[in-house]
Amino acid sequence: MTMLVFQQQPGPPPVMVRLMPKSGDPTGLADVLIGALGLTGALVLGAVVLALVFAAALFVYRWKFGNPFPSASEQRPGDDGQSGHITR
Repeated sequence: MTMLVFQQQPGPPPVMVRLMPKSGDPTGLADVLIGALGLTGALVLGAVVLALVFAAALFVYRWKFGNPFPSASEQRPGDDGQSGHITR
C-alpha cells in the first residue's frame, strides 16, 4: 500500500507558447490623420447643411410674411411729402 503513494503519474504535456513580434503600429500617423480629416469633414458638412436649412427657412418665412424688419430708410419721417416733423 505504501508503494502506491510514492508512484507518480506523468503530468499533462507542457503547453508551448510562441510570442510573435508586432508587425507594426496598428494606428500609424496616416491612420490618425485620415481619421481626423474625416471627422473634420463630417463636422463641416453638418454645419453647411444646417446653414442651408436655416437659410431656406428664413427665405420661406420672409417670402410668406413679408419683411418683418423694414430698414431704417423706410421709417424716416417726412418721406410722404410732409415736413420733417412728426405729427400725432
